[in-house]
Amino acid sequence: MSDYINGIETFKELYTDYFQAVWEFCNIYLKDKEQSMDATQETFFKLYERLDDSYTKQNAVAFIYITAKNICMDILRRNKFKIEDTEQLKDELLSEDSFLEEIATQEMIRCVHTAISQLSGRSLEIATLALEGKSNPEIADVLGISLNSVKSLKKEMYAKLRKIIGHEYIILFFCKTLTTRG
Repeated sequence: MSDYINGIETFKELYTDYFQAVWEFCNIYLKDKEQSMDATQETFFKLYERLDDSYTKQNAVAFIYITAKNICMDILRRNKFKIEDTEQLKDELLSEDSFLEEIATQEMIRCVHTAISQLSGRSLEIATLALEGKSNPEIADVLGISLNSVKSLKKEMYAKLRKIIGHEYIILFFCKTLTTRG
């Protein structure tokens, strides 16, 4: 994609690449799948309304996350939380560090999922099972192969992913995924 946005094709690309990440971002704050879906759809609707050729991809992504955060705040207000809870959530949502950390986390997850989708065969199966939190012996059992085969195939899978996105993302992603499931 070029630096500057141009038309409906770019909107479709942004929508495809970022929809899931923005939904997960909203769901962290709203803790409600349906409201998170509504917030995500509203975010992309607002992007569609405002998108023009003066936007860079970076501007558009920043717009998406800032808009999503603001929509989440509006939803929380409409949900009529107790005043103390609303103020606490407002402080949490508006904290620059937590906001930027969540954007970085969602971007990392999006990048790794994109890379994993480029895998095929046993590599894809093993990545999927590992993301489900399965251990090497469990993966061997599910796939009907030896534990040594799982270890070898996992090593190959990590090498492929490293070529696509880099070593740090893979380690951070699998560590974060496994700790959030545990």
